[in-house]
Amino acid sequence: MKSLKLAIFTFFIIFSIHAHARSAVPLINHDSISIVASEGKTLEASQVKQAIEIAARSRDWTVSNLDNGKLVARIVVRNKHTVMVEIGYDASHYSINYLDSVNMKYEVKNGQALIHPSYNKWVDFLKDSINSELSRL
Repeated sequence: MKSLKLAIFTFFIIFSIHAHARSAVPLINHDSISIVASEGKTLEASQVKQAIEIAARSRDWTVSNLDNGKLVARIVVRNKHTVMVEIGYDASHYSINYLDSVNMKYEVKNGQALIHPSYNKWVDFLKDSINSELSRL
């Protein structure tokens, strides 16, 4: 009987930890990130755009033009999760902002945007890749 109670208790502990790990977290937008090129070079907006496109594609994001100075990047993960972000850019700054998602637990609660924790991780990887690509210019 004790082993059955222990097994049930262990199951609920493991389940609650797993459920907590997947709960929605605050969505992080990245606004006005300063562009740092190699050796203090001054870049043109077209170079920034190209670096963003190369970096995004290296992380399996597809990129399309939205407007002058704006791109839309989209990633589909395991044919289950889809994320779309808007990337605004000029010669000195860029921003990555949430646009839309599928199966990412997006909701606004008490004025706070919440989303699956993987969203912030994937966008951080994208941001790091963009910064890396820009530093090569």
